Amino acid sequence: MADELDRLGELRADRLRLDEEELELIDRARYAGATWAQIAVALGLASRQAAEQRRQRLAAARRARRRDRDREWSDRLVTLRATVADLQRWIDADQQWDGRFPAAALVRDTVSVSHDADPGALYTLSRHIADDLVRAGRERLPAPVQAVTARLEIGLSTFD
Repeated sequence: MADELDRLGELRADRLRLDEEELELIDRARYAGATWAQIAVALGLASRQAAEQRRQRLAAARRARRRDRDREWSDRLVTLRATVADLQRWIDADQQWDGRFPAAALVRDTVSVSHDADPGALYTLSRHIADDLVRAGRERLPAPVQAVTARLEIGLSTFD
């Protein structure tokens, strides 16, 4: 019986690893230009909507796992990650973002990798993001990004 229980535990870990890999592959395929319909076919799903929903479920599960792990460190880390996620949403919504200031594309790329980073890396990347946004100057940032930048600086100051 112990062997069966051990295997069940291994299956859970394998399932989590496969979910992470599937999410990564979906994102890479989208980045490379694949349509949702093409992804649906590759996943054996009936529609593009089903593929989009699958990606959303995988991403939500990843965020929940990350939030649980962050809570093992501190609530401040959970808040910092949420602030970076807010910044990601505002940047994604801004079609002129990359032209706003010289380091805008770098900030976008750094934000995109930081919200899934391990705790230490999240702090370091967030510090770089905040520094780049402050250097850009308030006048170059949309009001919502200014507000998130202020929250980011406050969140980082609680770690110092």
